[in-house]
Amino acid sequence: MTLGVSALVVVMFAAALLSGIRSYRRPVATTVSGAPLAAALAFVPEDSLSAPPEPRPLRWLEAGLLFALGGYLFFDRAFAWIHLPGTPVFIGEAVIVLGGYALLSANFPLGRLARYSGALKALLAYMAWGAFLLARAIGQYGQDAVRDAALWYYGSVAVLVIMLVMSRPDRIGRWLRLFGKSIPYFLIWFPIATIADALFADIAPLVPDSEIPFTSHRTGNMAVMAAAGLGFVWLVDRKGEMYSERQRVGLTVLATVVLLFAAMKNRGGFVAAAAALAVALIFLRRRRSEISLIMVGAVVALLAVGLLGHVKINLFSDGRDISVEQLLNNLTSVVDQKAGGARQQSTTAWRLEIWGKVLHDVTTEFPLTGFGPGPDLGKRYNITTDEDVPLRSPHNSHVGVLARSGFVGVVLWALIWITWTVELLLARIRMLARNRTAEAGVIVWMIVTAVAILVNAVFDPTLEGPQVGWWLWAILGMGISMALLERAGRLPEISLRDERRHSRRMARLARVGVDVG
Repeated sequence: MTLGVSALVVVMFAAALLSGIRSYRRPVATTVSGAPLAAALAFVPEDSLSAPPEPRPLRWLEAGLLFALGGYLFFDRAFAWIHLPGTPVFIGEAVIVLGGYALLSANFPLGRLARYSGALKALLAYMAWGAFLLARAIGQYGQDAVRDAALWYYGSVAVLVIMLVMSRPDRIGRWLRLFGKSIPYFLIWFPIATIADALFADIAPLVPDSEIPFTSHRTGNMAVMAAAGLGFVWLVDRKGEMYSERQRVGLTVLATVVLLFAAMKNRGGFVAAAAALAVALIFLRRRRSEISLIMVGAVVALLAVGLLGHVKINLFSDGRDISVEQLLNNLTSVVDQKAGGARQQSTTAWRLEIWGKVLHDVTTEFPLTGFGPGPDLGKRYNITTDEDVPLRSPHNSHVGVLARSGFVGVVLWALIWITWTVELLLARIRMLARNRTAEAGVIVWMIVTAVAILVNAVFDPTLEGPQVGWWLWAILGMGISMALLERAGRLPEISLRDERRHSRRMARLARVGVDVG
């Protein structure tokens, strides 16, 4: 990197970071009635009972958003590729269009909220820069430019989540309960889906107008979401409102099995999950030894079974198998490339090659804008893989941001996550000061999940697709919303207990008590 470009990047980053930090130096007095932030959030209902009837587009949007997130969670690539044959209209894009209509019809004060959130300002600036680059490139590259622009336009998911949460803050608890209830189902489903993909990928029907079989799943995505589920059980459901201690242990063992299973196929996903769990353990000071003991015990038991039973199943078409030897080779290759064999050495080599070339060319030729959306980087550097989908990206979403939006985009990208993390950690401090431990646990869980996805994006272009990318942007939006609501004193108490189910249970107990009496 030349001296001029280095200085430019440093100045840009410093200026952007300082502007973002300014929003956190406002006194905590903004939470009192009549303060600027409280006035800005006057439209937010204090509870669901006092809220006015919600516009129909917002209800449709919530249903579409939850449907899309659930589909990506359980059906991964196959669900992401479902679209109107012959058109680029995918399920995710349809939901985004619906969200745009809802945003306009609701006259949502997004700009007013951005004044009080450094992360939201950085997000909108990042998306505006991406839109500018897309406008320049779309005439030349057409649909390819739009496809590459997913790195920024999926950020609209965060905006839609902010709109939904601010319209009804009680959605936070409802969404958390939905995710919590789904944890045992997707932990059981992930290994089944991986085995089905390995056994039936060649004969399974393809998603119409694509080369993707309906059984297609990425093990890296599974590892990331397994880590998110495990983090939820220990960080969010601390009071045991959703799962008992015995169930918590069972889910921990099940998640450990999923992570080990994924590690036999995908190193990046396992490393991402390990990084996220390491962050979780930092905050789980009182229960750190407990969760570590459960996971270590599960690992030792599984390894013992594998070694004593000489388990070795040739399942995957790429030559990898299900065995203790494969697991150890994959984990060792994280720090020693030679331990993984010729195939893994080759994979590491071409990735490092294209990352280095992208960094060099962007630095010397297009430092501000990068290549922009549209150019096929696989063709530019004559690098191909054996995947069904052509290699258009550098196989690293963060390097992809550099390639598609230059150092301006990289600075804004980094600023989004720096300011978001700082904002959430400061909100957590204030929550703990008010003894709001449940909400503080949600804050940490969101950070842990974001860490898992962002680390996995180093090894896989996961943010260019919606399967995990949508989850990241949705968590970003919920985090921004919770921080704003907390500062304005409008954040509702979060409970994982289903009040309707609890009321019915108490009514049954009361009837039994009367009958017995």
